[in-house]
Amino acid sequence: MALDALLDTVLSEFPVDVSSTKALDLGEDDEGFEVYKVDTNKSPLVPRGALHGALYIIDSTPGREIACHPSIVGEALEGLCLECSAEFSAALVGLGLFSGEGTAVMHILRGAAGYRVVDALPVRVPVVSIRTEYKGDGYRAHSDDSRSLTVTYRDYPVDLEIRDVKDLIIPDTYATGRSAEAALLELFEVGLEPRRIVLYGFIAIPALARIGGICEEKGIEMHSFAICDVTQLDDNHYDMPLYGLDESLYASTGETRRMGSIVAEETLAGMLPKYVAGMDQPGDWSERQASLFNGKGNEAGDIRGHLEKSLGFVESLRALNSGQPWYDEGHDAIASAEKQRLQIALEEYG
Repeated sequence: MALDALLDTVLSEFPVDVSSTKALDLGEDDEGFEVYKVDTNKSPLVPRGALHGALYIIDSTPGREIACHPSIVGEALEGLCLECSAEFSAALVGLGLFSGEGTAVMHILRGAAGYRVVDALPVRVPVVSIRTEYKGDGYRAHSDDSRSLTVTYRDYPVDLEIRDVKDLIIPDTYATGRSAEAALLELFEVGLEPRRIVLYGFIAIPALARIGGICEEKGIEMHSFAICDVTQLDDNHYDMPLYGLDESLYASTGETRRMGSIVAEETLAGMLPKYVAGMDQPGDWSERQASLFNGKGNEAGDIRGHLEKSLGFVESLRALNSGQPWYDEGHDAIASAEKQRLQIALEEYG
């Protein structure tokens, strides 16, 4: 299928919003990537009044590669994440959102450090580490119930006064936003009173609503930067698709639901030839990484496990999608290509 036809099919068959983004000109600060401002009041995917603060999307080749290819893991993922975080850092500077003084980064263990934000900021800033853990949840199955989430680790530099942190940058994968919510509430209890919170990573709309509600209640300015797009969230409270069917809902009930995202049309056109419809873009983020700090020490990510699960997910989506009227040989070729990439990666990590 030609790109124009594929683009028309996706825009006509799925709730993909390409009308609520506006490209920003940051001058020399945005060379090699694009920053879009999202008009959340305009987007049909956002409930009226549900979001607080400013929402941006950063589009670049490294971001698209990470989002489209779960086969990218380990050192290759690390390099692309560093490129993306450099773009995020440049966007912060270009928008006047980074001063350095009074700034800290919060890592929600184990996966947040993998976004490599600390390594890309113009100056070194202190890092606060929090670990939250879901009870009974697992791969592609997270609860939206805060009672299933506990904080099991907290650490910050001995010379850091939490009350002195005015700008808090939080790189993470934001599906429900429950982990970030629990981490923030933990820090509020020990005196955190920031003027500004900045979110960065793969971001779904429910997480923006949850964290935004906290910021609005406390009078905190919030800015969010999503990699490539801002997604709806599948029924399992985990999968964050660019577009496609909710595979988790179909697996549990037999119901088909079409999912979409807020994305610039140029970004969408660039991702469609590589993206398997319905695929979770961040994947099992922690397990894609070669090394993870868990609060006690470093441990290896289960890269092979991530690759095996992703391969199974591609095959499940292929079976589900193949029965849909919009599915054709073009979609099948994309799924086949990613399946091959995953198989090659599995051989490397065998």
